[in-house]
Amino acid sequence: MPERRPLRVLLAGRPGTLTRFTSLVRELAERGHEVTLAIRNPHPLLVELAESLHARYPNVTHDAAPQRGDLDGWRHVAWLVRGLGDLARYAHPRYDAAPVLRERMAGQARDLLRKKDFEPLGGAIASRLERRLESTVDAGFSERAVRAAARLEDAIPSSRAVDRYLRGRAPDVVLATSVVRAASDEVELLKSARRLGIPTGVCVASWDNLTNKGLLKFAPDRVFVWNEPQAAEAAELHGIPPDRVRATGAGLFDEWFERRPSRTADELKRAAGLDPALPYVAYLCSSRPIAQGGEVEFVTGWIRALRSSADERVRSLGVLVRPHPRAAGTWRRADLSGLGNAVVWPRAGAFTVAASDRDDFFDTLAHCGAAVGINTTAMIEAAVVGKSVLTVLRPEFAQETTLHFHHLLAENGGCLHVAGSVDEHVGQLAAVLAAGDAARSRDFVERFVRPHGIDRPATPILADAIEELAALEPARAPRGSLPLRLALGAEAGLTTAYLAPRHALRSLRRRRDKPAAPREAPTGAMRTAGR
Repeated sequence: MPERRPLRVLLAGRPGTLTRFTSLVRELAERGHEVTLAIRNPHPLLVELAESLHARYPNVTHDAAPQRGDLDGWRHVAWLVRGLGDLARYAHPRYDAAPVLRERMAGQARDLLRKKDFEPLGGAIASRLERRLESTVDAGFSERAVRAAARLEDAIPSSRAVDRYLRGRAPDVVLATSVVRAASDEVELLKSARRLGIPTGVCVASWDNLTNKGLLKFAPDRVFVWNEPQAAEAAELHGIPPDRVRATGAGLFDEWFERRPSRTADELKRAAGLDPALPYVAYLCSSRPIAQGGEVEFVTGWIRALRSSADERVRSLGVLVRPHPRAAGTWRRADLSGLGNAVVWPRAGAFTVAASDRDDFFDTLAHCGAAVGINTTAMIEAAVVGKSVLTVLRPEFAQETTLHFHHLLAENGGCLHVAGSVDEHVGQLAAVLAAGDAARSRDFVERFVRPHGIDRPATPILADAIEELAALEPARAPRGSLPLRLALGAEAGLTTAYLAPRHALRSLRRRRDKPAAPREAPTGAMRTAGR
C-alpha cells in the first residue's frame, strides 16, 4: 500500500453535529493528518472534547469558525436567500403529510426575519415571499422557488474574510457538517474553498438531516451519507448529482459495536435506583419538537398499562426512562414514584460526550430487556446493541409525518415493532421479551448503519473517502448571473448603509452603559513607563 500523504483537514460545524464525528477525528489523526475543528457557537462540552482530543493528538486543533462581518451586507442577503430556499422545499406536496415539519421551518423563517436586521425594502419583500411560500402547496412552484434560490446563491460572491481564513489555514480539504440548518452560513466556507481550488465535502450527521431540515444549498465535490436510502434522498430532495454521493456507513455508532458494559446489570440498576432483582425496559425519550407533544403524560400512562398487563413478565418490569438531553427540562419535575419500579435516569439528561455519560448510556442499552421510544436516534443505537425496539403510533407525536421515521418501519427493512395502541404494544412487548428478535435488528443495522458489511467499521471507510476527495480536482465555481449579482449587490450595499449607524449607536450605548473600572493610584513603574 502506498504511503499516505499527510493532509490538512478542516472540519466545520456546530457542537451538536461535530460531536458525532469524534471517531472520524481520531481516525484521521491516527493516520497522521492534521485536523482543525472550526466550531460555530462553541459549547463548553465540545470545547472540552476538542481539548481532550488535542491532548491525545497534538495534530488536532480547534478554533472559531470564520464568518462574514456584522456590517457585511452580503451576510444578510445570504441569510434571506438561504432561509427562503429552505422554506421553499416545504411548499412541495411531499410534505403534505408532515405539517409539523412544514410549520417548524416556517417558524424558523419567521424568526430569521424578526431577529435579524434587514433594510426595510428588502425585509418587506422577503416577508412577502415568506408568506407566499408558507401558504402555497404546489410542486411546480416549490421546484421553481428552489431553483431560483440556487441561482441567487450562485450570484453571491465568496466572503473575503472567509477567503483569508482559508488561505491562512491552507487546508487540503474542507468538510462541513451543519449545512442543512436553516439559513446555514457554513455555505460560506464551502464557497470560499471552491473559489480557492480546495475540494469540498458535506458529512451528513444524522439519519433525519436530509428529510426534515433545510436544503444542502451547495453541491460539493462529495456528500457522505450513511446508506443507499440517504444517497437517494441527497439526489432526489437536494439535487446532488448521484456520482458525488458516497454511502460510507454511520461511523457515529462504531463504538457501540465494540464496547462492552462497564458494570453488571445489578450494578447499573442500583445506580439508577431500580430493583436489581427484576429485569427492566428502557424508555428512550425524544428531542424537544417531539417531546413537547406530551411525552411525560404518555410515558406515565404507558407505565400504568404495563402494570395492568395480564403477563407477569410485563407487569413486574422495571422501567428506566432516559430523558433526551435537549428536552430534559420536561422530566425534572416528573414523579414516577407511584408507578412501582420506575425511575428517570439521569434526571437532568446527559449528552454522551464525557466518558462516564457514554458508559451510562451504553450500559442502559446493554442491560435492558427491550427499548421503547417514539422517534429518536437512540432507537437505532438500541438496535446496534442487539435489542428489540418498539413504538406506539400516537397522533400527538405524529411519528409517521416525519419522513425519516419510515426508515425504521418493518416494511422498509426497519427494526421497529409498531403498535397502533398501547394495548397492542403491551402484547408485542410480552412477545419480544419471551422470544426476542435479534435477526430483525441485525438485518436493519447491516442495511442502514453498516452497508459495507456489519463487521466493517464505517469510520475507516469515511476516512478513506476523505483521502480520495483530497486528491480530486475540485469542481469549478458556477458562473453566477451578472444581473443577479448586481441586483443583490445593490441590496447588500443598502443593507450595510442601513446597519452602519444602528451598529454605531448600539456600540455607543454599550460603552456608555459599561461600568467604569475602578481607578488605581499610579505606581512609580507606571509613571516611568508613561513618560
